Order: sequence, then C-alpha cells, then structure tokens
Amino acid sequence: MTAFRTHTTAFAEAGAQVLGISVDSFAAAGEFQAKLGLEFPLLSDFPRNQCGRDYGVFNEAWGTHNRTTVVVDRDHVVRDVYTEARDFESHPVHALEVLAQIDSVP
Repeated sequence: MTAFRTHTTAFAEAGAQVLGISVDSFAAAGEFQAKLGLEFPLLSDFPRNQCGRDYGVFNEAWGTHNRTTVVVDRDHVVRDVYTEARDFESHPVHALEVLAQIDSVP
C-alpha cells in the first residue's frame, strides 16, 4: 500500500483514483490507513470477501486477497489485472504504465 502512497502525485496527474481493499473490518482498515498515512481510501471487504471473490483474487487457504492491482477505466471497464506477491513497488509503476497507454489511445 505504501508503494502507491509514494506515487500519489503521478496518479493525480493521470486523473486516477487509487483505492485499496482489505480483508479486515472497516475499523481495522481505517486504523491501518491512518497508521500508514495513506492518502487514498482503504475499503473493507469484510466479512464475506465478496469483492476479492468476484475478481478472483481471494486466497481461501490464507483468508486474504492476493496482492493484485486492477486498473479500471472511466467507463468502468477492467483494463488490466496485475498480480505480483513480492515486488510491491512494481504495482503502482505498472498501473501508471497502463494508465499512460489508455490515455494515448484516441
């Protein structure tokens, strides 16, 4: 999550809204958001993890979401799904590359 925080300006310049989604309760997600100093909303997928299930990223064995970034365009079309468990910094970089490609299409 903090990797996205470091790219706040680039996402604002791209006209993008960053949202995080946690398997934790709304209260716990809010505390985590404040602790990390996130400047974007951290939503809760608790208790059923339906969003994670709908996007196919909920890991039943661990009870968590896989680290996944989904880029949705202004027309609500999923343009990219990126899953990388270890390299957290690659998520915002990849998302910004996808946003640049979307903006370059007439």
